[in-house]
Amino acid sequence: MRLLTACLLLALAALAVTAEDVPDSVIAVADGRATVKPLCTLDYRGITRSSALQYWQGAWWTLNDGGDGPILYRSKTPDFVSAQPLEVPGAKCVDWEALAVLGDDLLLCDIGDNRLERKDLMVYRVSWDATSARLKTAAVYPIAWPDGRHNAEAAAVIDGKLHVFPRRGRLDAYTGVYRFNELKEGELNTAELAGKLELDERVQITAADYDAANQKLLLLSYTRLYVFTRPEGAPERSVRIYAQRCESLCLHEGALFYGNEQGQLFRVNDFLDSKHESLLPAAVNAEVPVEQQGVEPDGTGEAWQKGAFELRLQGLGEGEFLRWKVCGAYLMVAGGMRYDVFSSSSEHGPRRGSALVLMFSSKDGDFLEGDETHLWLGDNGVTGVDAWTLGMQDFSLKPLKGAKAAGKVRDRYWSFEYAIPLTAIFGEGKLPEKFFRQCLGLQPERPRRAAPGRRKLRLLGQPVHLGRGSGEVTEARGWRPEAGGLPSRRLPGRSDPCH
Repeated sequence: MRLLTACLLLALAALAVTAEDVPDSVIAVADGRATVKPLCTLDYRGITRSSALQYWQGAWWTLNDGGDGPILYRSKTPDFVSAQPLEVPGAKCVDWEALAVLGDDLLLCDIGDNRLERKDLMVYRVSWDATSARLKTAAVYPIAWPDGRHNAEAAAVIDGKLHVFPRRGRLDAYTGVYRFNELKEGELNTAELAGKLELDERVQITAADYDAANQKLLLLSYTRLYVFTRPEGAPERSVRIYAQRCESLCLHEGALFYGNEQGQLFRVNDFLDSKHESLLPAAVNAEVPVEQQGVEPDGTGEAWQKGAFELRLQGLGEGEFLRWKVCGAYLMVAGGMRYDVFSSSSEHGPRRGSALVLMFSSKDGDFLEGDETHLWLGDNGVTGVDAWTLGMQDFSLKPLKGAKAAGKVRDRYWSFEYAIPLTAIFGEGKLPEKFFRQCLGLQPERPRRAAPGRRKLRLLGQPVHLGRGSGEVTEARGWRPEAGGLPSRRLPGRSDPCH
């Protein structure tokens, strides 16, 4: 009996150690701030834009964000290295966005509506046949909203009822919670507005999950994780994140999993019991060399290349680069990047295409708080390489006054050089000694039709990405920014361009 007891205790101890030693993404914690790195990258060729994640029937499941056909991907491991693509019989893929578990079944939510024009929103109820290792479509539920059209990416089952959390539109006065009290096949199921979330108007919810045991609702945005005790009102907790276009979220066995369209997956053990205030990658510091003499952009950046700072983007390949330097009254930015496909932005109006987005702020925050500058560097489809400011209130593009640009989009290589007025970034006065910046590459969410006369560079490619961090202005060629600041004459971006 003593031997049996000892063996049992050893077995339990081994199990306990194994549970504690499950790796996650947290590599350091200080003062509630956790530094994280991806647990893994989804490693299956067919998964190009993972937009949902769920653990169901003993396996992990994901889907692509539209345009992939009626396919779900199943895997025994969250990296999907040996994934199985499985067709959903009778289903149509318009814009699949979310997965939620209801009883023994999986709800597949075709609820994306970027242009707010769909009349065919659908929820598919799917079951798993373990004997044949195939999916079965148990029911099809046409759905609608009670108050106009919405674009939604997040859904969760709470107390046995499907809840959907649409992205907040420009004209919406709140972020709504829509509940389907009953789903019936063969008839239109109209949701009811069950609650309103107290979130900043710029927050866009991209994924959701519900922990029934702890009665906690988790909502994901591009910059934060929100924890609610009920699906209305203010969150009880908000955790800052930075992981590009995060659109998948799952709670499994106490661990939080969240991922982005680029395929990176993060895991945080015991998240609901943790005290993390932020889950951020290690900051990447950058220098901004300063040269007093101004230069004109010619599309190469060779005139000021000596002494420029190379910004290291994740995923850059051979022959690709991004560098910057202050020359006179301009921030010079030059780069070269390959692409599979490229989309132009409008020369006028809000249409947004492929771009390198540079974000500058005086503080290390969400880059949604009002004092930041968001620069949209791309191609206008008419005259070529161009620059805009991105308005965070309505995500519209406005021409960047005083900016100069040169370059080309040709043969799957985008080369560019920009001269950006320092006043457009930092305002009038002296250069700050230090600032915070984020940089990332973006693609439009959907292909868009090109207007007459515009190049049809309109399909989707893979974004590039540079992590968050700070920039520090450094002395170069005898000009000290803290002593001289910006030139006192009229500056580009405020009145007229000057050379």
